[in-house]
Amino acid sequence: MKKRILHLVYSNIYSGAENVAINIINTLSEEYELIYASPEGPIESILLSNNIRHIPLKSFNPLYLNSIFRKWKPDIIHTHDFRASINTSLSLYPCRIISHLHNNPSWIRKINLYSICYAISSLAYNKIITVSSEVLSEAIFSKMLSEKYTVLPNIVNIERIIRASNSEIIDNNFDIGFIGRLTEQKDPLRFLEIVSEVKKKIPNIKVVLIGDGELKVKCKEAIDRLNLQKNVQMLGFKSNPFPILKKTKILLMPSKWEGFGLVAVESMALGIPVFASPVGGLNGIINNGCGELCESNEDFIEQAIKSLLEPQYYSFLSKNCRKNALNFGNIDIWKNKIINLYEV
Repeated sequence: MKKRILHLVYSNIYSGAENVAINIINTLSEEYELIYASPEGPIESILLSNNIRHIPLKSFNPLYLNSIFRKWKPDIIHTHDFRASINTSLSLYPCRIISHLHNNPSWIRKINLYSICYAISSLAYNKIITVSSEVLSEAIFSKMLSEKYTVLPNIVNIERIIRASNSEIIDNNFDIGFIGRLTEQKDPLRFLEIVSEVKKKIPNIKVVLIGDGELKVKCKEAIDRLNLQKNVQMLGFKSNPFPILKKTKILLMPSKWEGFGLVAVESMALGIPVFASPVGGLNGIINNGCGELCESNEDFIEQAIKSLLEPQYYSFLSKNCRKNALNFGNIDIWKNKIINLYEV
């Protein structure tokens, strides 16, 4: 009988952590019985298209979670991010728990209520997965929990991305792109400020912003305030952004924090140079001449203008992007690492 693995996700949307959970389920479907549990929402259509079994959750109350666990009887609960991990430990359901951290928010670097709660609850975890060594090194209690930590970088199915990028014909071309949730973490407002400055040098610049979130209204207001109405298209959430990304020259990621930075690797797989903040896993991704880490807005502006106006420089970056993306494309190694975690 196959082991039953329940992937518990707090959100009901489709983004980085959800994408990783889906990739794990798809990759290991022959070896294990895998189930995805989350609140009802937009994620359900993605799960349906991937033929993934879904448990809709009405609450994240530990007592309610315990009732769900007792009903489905998982051998392992693979939680994604902090709240799912903590509430699973509080449910007191007797099984192995793997806590998978996809992010490194600022509170994880300090002693506070959140970090203390996670540290205490981690006593119930059998393993803690981080998506980059930077997440591990920045965590305030990392030394105390070092024996439980393992680093598992996100994997990118390069062939799938290329196929997805060719699945739709896009007429428009874009100079600069932004892909991500419109939240404080991704900092789309800073992105628009940078675009405004680049526009002073390239007046007809074409920009695409893909994503949705609580800052959507403020982004629209910023576009009006910065007089970018003719330059920026806001396209909302796209389950397959790759046809648009393929027609985009460069990607900017002015994030305040990142666990890994999956969209950076996905962009590089299509030969799209990435200019990003030096935070979290991006420090280990943006290298080998495939883009630049930018400390300030001025750095972003300078690199964007240079790459857009100097064809030789752009060609150099684009070629290196494709090479660098291959470092994150070995699915067999990634799969075996997860199996080892499940079988320990």
